Amino acid sequence: MGNAAEKLPVQPYASELIELDSAEQKLGELRAKYGTVPDYATEEGYAAGKKAIQALTKMRTGTDKARLAITQPHRDFVAQVNERAKGLIAEVEKLEKPHRDAKQEVDEAEQRKKEERIARLRERLDKEVTSYLDTAAGLGSTALAELIDAAEGIDTEGYFDITKEAEDEKARVLRKLRDMHAQALQREQLAAQQDEIERQKAELARMQAAMAPAAPAEPAEPTVPAEPAEPREVVTTGGTVFGFDDESPWDEALADLIGLGIDVSAAECVLDAISNGDVRHVTLNANTGE
Repeated sequence: MGNAAEKLPVQPYASELIELDSAEQKLGELRAKYGTVPDYATEEGYAAGKKAIQALTKMRTGTDKARLAITQPHRDFVAQVNERAKGLIAEVEKLEKPHRDAKQEVDEAEQRKKEERIARLRERLDKEVTSYLDTAAGLGSTALAELIDAAEGIDTEGYFDITKEAEDEKARVLRKLRDMHAQALQREQLAAQQDEIERQKAELARMQAAMAPAAPAEPAEPTVPAEPAEPREVVTTGGTVFGFDDESPWDEALADLIGLGIDVSAAECVLDAISNGDVRHVTLNANTGE
């Protein structure tokens, strides 16, 4: 068998590191000798400590000088490599720059085209999708429901670069339209309820006014009581005769006419005409109710 040391790999720069190897061995001796700090308050300890500082300082500065001496050739070599490489890089950049400039010009032109294309698509998106909100302003619930159906059919496939943006805008517009539809329904229901309340109030007021007894007219001057006027008659298809005198109240006559199929307004007109002496006979047509 050969010597085991012969099989060990050769350390790079082994000859250059001999001085550092020696310093490392000496460091072991210094650690053993000066590893303990003496009592500098005593004369003996102060002298021993001063000697230790001198020895350690000499070791430190000597090791640093050895480092600089060992690395100087390498530092010179590194500086040469850096200088040469910088020159080569500068030459390469001269060749590279025209290519980069030409490519950048084309890239920027393509970017401008893309931005213009996207601007046109967004303008189209505004006209074809967002404009539904402008159309919806002031519409009732029925028209809004039709507008929602139309918006649901919007095709976003043709928006290319902004397809996702178009899908999001369509969803936003539909949400807004549905909110507007719900609000319109609520407004219309409230308006219908208010109209019905007002109609009922007006009908009640009219009926109350019609049923209220008329104030007796004051005679201009005292007169001799006249003979009782001959009762005027209302003849209906049923043959019923109504006479108007002090014993026949207005509301009973009104109820009788309504019972014969005459609506309230027509019955009141008839009674007014009879009371004013404008009508003597009224005939109810069984076919038309007039």
